[in-house]
Amino acid sequence: MFEIVGRDEEIASVQAFVDQAEGTPSALVLDGEAGIGKSTLWLAGVEHARLRGLRVLSSRPAEAERVLAHAGLGDLFEDVLDEVLPALQAPRRRALQAALLLDETPGSPVDPRALAVAVRDALQLLGEREPTLLAIDDVQWLDPSSSSALAFALRRLPAKPVLVLLARRPVGGEEEAEIEQALGTEQLERLPVGPLSVGALHRVLRDRLERLFARQSLLRIHERSGGNPFFALELARALAEDVDPLEPLPVPETLEELVLARIDKLPAPTREALALASALGTPSESLLERAGVSEDALRPAFAAGVVERDSGTIRFTHPLLSTVLYRYLGEERHRVHERVAELVDDPLLRARHLALSRDAPDADAAGALDEAATLATNRGAAALAAELAEHALRLSPPDSRDGRHRRAFAAARAHLAAGEWTRARTIARELLAEAVSGPLRAEALLLFAEFEHDDLAVPVLEEALREASPDSALQARIHIRLAWAKRFREGFAAALEGTRAALGLADRLDDDALRFKALLQLNALGGMVGDVETSAYASRAHDLATAVGDELLLREANILVSGLLVDSGSIDAARDLLESEYREWQERDELFSAQLLSALSWIELWDGRWEVAADHAARSREVNLQRSRSASIHLCWKRCLGSSRSGGETPRRQPSGSARPTVRRRNSGGLHPTCARGRPTMQRRCSSSAGSTRRWTSSTSGKRMRCGSAGSACSGR
Repeated sequence: MFEIVGRDEEIASVQAFVDQAEGTPSALVLDGEAGIGKSTLWLAGVEHARLRGLRVLSSRPAEAERVLAHAGLGDLFEDVLDEVLPALQAPRRRALQAALLLDETPGSPVDPRALAVAVRDALQLLGEREPTLLAIDDVQWLDPSSSSALAFALRRLPAKPVLVLLARRPVGGEEEAEIEQALGTEQLERLPVGPLSVGALHRVLRDRLERLFARQSLLRIHERSGGNPFFALELARALAEDVDPLEPLPVPETLEELVLARIDKLPAPTREALALASALGTPSESLLERAGVSEDALRPAFAAGVVERDSGTIRFTHPLLSTVLYRYLGEERHRVHERVAELVDDPLLRARHLALSRDAPDADAAGALDEAATLATNRGAAALAAELAEHALRLSPPDSRDGRHRRAFAAARAHLAAGEWTRARTIARELLAEAVSGPLRAEALLLFAEFEHDDLAVPVLEEALREASPDSALQARIHIRLAWAKRFREGFAAALEGTRAALGLADRLDDDALRFKALLQLNALGGMVGDVETSAYASRAHDLATAVGDELLLREANILVSGLLVDSGSIDAARDLLESEYREWQERDELFSAQLLSALSWIELWDGRWEVAADHAARSREVNLQRSRSASIHLCWKRCLGSSRSGGETPRRQPSGSARPTVRRRNSGGLHPTCARGRPTMQRRCSSSAGSTRRWTSSTSGKRMRCGSAGSACSGR
């Protein structure tokens, strides 16, 4: 390890940051151009943290590894899994195991939100036990799935001794990494890493190259490199011993050209081995051995300081060496990727390298990429799934029109899931431009409606409905989406009628999935407008789910059934049903368990058990907040929570003059007057007593059921 020179102030700043490992999470970001010395300072910070007794979780991603799902998380938690996994709740533990490919069931789906919460819990656990440093070098190459999970975790991490040390350089105009954005300005410090002085550069060249340069040559090296130590070293390596100090430096002008010239001097077998390594990122020595790369082939690269050994892997001594080498592979790149595809075991890596080895359309490769994109989705690697789906589209044979359109829709939806709205919208526009009329245009319009707010989506969906084939599943899907989009423009009663039309079409098509979706929407809308058929929708949805035998449909239907039981006065039976569902799902699906807790909280409220209701509501809210979902607590819950915590005392009534919404049939958004008026009334009742709340809910429920559809003459009084 060479002595760090010319960085006394930066070293002092890094060490001071590590030494204050107390209080809220904070971060230090080492900013600077490629080759300026960020990694050197980062390594010094990591070493100082270890000497100070901090636990260090570290990752050094390479550019080629940015597509690997959860690779960064694997690096960070590799040495602490035995400590972390047993402490996590079952759904979160399974999510982390599946993401890191530790699950016993290959291809187990990864819930990104459960994974993000697991990462937060893991960091909190480790930080509570001992001061912890989370250190990531070249954070710009961190894979998106790891980056998203870490950003979620750091955004919600309570005040614990967890520090974050990042080294980054701007890439493609990107100003901040996602992790930096999550921490915010108050918790984040930036340390710009600037050029070295002439004197410091002189020491670097002397120590690394064991060579002295004349003053004029040294000044010109400093001027050409801008004080960048990596650039200066490459310049110095290229200079002959007898360089004329009066002539221009006889070396390439750019850093890339210097690096390429250095690599070109290596033997052909060494360059071939390095080409494989550049495509893989940080390959293991065993993988290179399987590729037939011998120790003799790598020896010149070690001697030239191009690569080094690092814990059983081969790592380029500087990322620019790998980047430049890969960029200048030219036509050889296809052969390199094809060879890598034959070597790697992971099906996602294999599919990606297969895609990169092809330029011309290839039906077999496109089919393999279809399967890989699905697997990437199941692993929670949305960005990789989108890339693979895009490659599948690119390699689709032009004469396979249906296959190309199917892959275009798949790629657009994959980009949507990955948060790449711009690319997804572009694909949708391309589909619309190609499809002048008919079902293809209808489906493209349905996709395009995803980019619009409900109200703005209405004209798009209305056109889609005109273009769809009559009595088709696509038409039914559009009916369902359009009805829901119209609920605020034309009212809930009109939305109910539109969904009824969709249900009729689903019945004619005998499509259980569409039928169930329509029944769920009818139950929600019917409850809002006082439709007498609301309970029938719930019963039918439950019967359908039971007949199909799909446990995911059945669990949704059971929530509807609990509503039926409440309406009939069987609150105990409703509670028993939901508690049974909660026991079934609490260890399997955390988000759905939170939905069940929310439903249980209403049941307990109606039954006058305010303390239990408040507890259920608070637990449901906590899970939703952890997963970045809407989790506002109704005024009623705040009242109930306050009452339960004050020993069950009755909260005071709101003053009779309190402002409350005036409800009119015309301005109620299509709600039945009883339901629209019930919301502020519920708030007032929650300010009264548990007993009166139960009497009110029974009375209102009965009125709603008697009123029937929104078109009835019931006044709601």
